[in-house]
Amino acid sequence: MTDFARLIEDVSGIIDQEYMVVTRLERIAALLHDKVEDYNCVAFFLVDPDNQHQLILGPQIGHGLDPSGAILFGQGLCGQVAERGITMVVDDVTQELNYVPDHTATKSEIVLPIFRNGQVMAELLINSLKPARFSSEDQLGLEEICLLLTDQI
Repeated sequence: MTDFARLIEDVSGIIDQEYMVVTRLERIAALLHDKVEDYNCVAFFLVDPDNQHQLILGPQIGHGLDPSGAILFGQGLCGQVAERGITMVVDDVTQELNYVPDHTATKSEIVLPIFRNGQVMAELLINSLKPARFSSEDQLGLEEICLLLTDQI
């Protein structure tokens, strides 16, 4: 069982200590990847400053995502989260019609929005090689972490 209360404290400490946004996100991604079992890839996507309707890959830890392509709002899980501003959990990515594969071994995924001034400005994406990996406990704990990042990006 994951100790999300401890993770939330650790994330708060990172936010308090780090000035640079990219460093904050790198350290948070590493913390989640290292401390939570079966979080095989932890990545942040950021709204592209040159196109407010697409996401670009930010800091990531774990099995690699393709950094070359942008994700349009509405495209794939990340694009849907950006468009709707809600968390999405997929237990089996092969059953998701609008899924854009980022790693062939991924079985389940959670994507959470991060807001600035009421607009989605970033997302936290976590992939697992295990089907149905993300519980309601994961969702609530990760949503709390994303709330800490509100207006920080």
